[in-house]
Amino acid sequence: MRYFVKVGADTVELEVERGANSGYQVRGRDGQVVSASLIAQSDASHTLLIDGQVLEVQASEGQVMLAQERFSARAESERDRAAARPAASDARGSTRILAPMPGRIVHVSCQVGDAVSKGASLVVIEAMKMQNELCAKADQVVRAVCVVSGETVDRGAVLLEFE
Repeated sequence: MRYFVKVGADTVELEVERGANSGYQVRGRDGQVVSASLIAQSDASHTLLIDGQVLEVQASEGQVMLAQERFSARAESERDRAAARPAASDARGSTRILAPMPGRIVHVSCQVGDAVSKGASLVVIEAMKMQNELCAKADQVVRAVCVVSGETVDRGAVLLEFE
């Protein structure tokens, strides 16, 4: 899974995959791979083994303490980042609903011409055996339904359009 980690003013993109022995393989944008595993954790700190080096990280709200130095830090997954990204919009709300992740369309609960209310369920998409309900952000009229139940879509695919 892809993560975006912001430490101070710098953002690093990391690809994290489960590795051997409950560890992880972490690949940076430069292609370099490091092994990481959690040795111990408590409410206030995590002890990590990263490429053979023991590292104590003390995390608190939005901050990480590393080797007695404090950094502001934030991590978000690619899925969280996509869900938070604003869609094209006008004064009434979003003009489109985009797939926040790759997945399979489980259910479409609207048709072209339907007037939908803010908060109404529109599409259910399944990814990694989890179903995610996508709802209307405003009172709108459906202009186009671009998917059908059972269809597989990529992240960012247009699912619905509104007038």
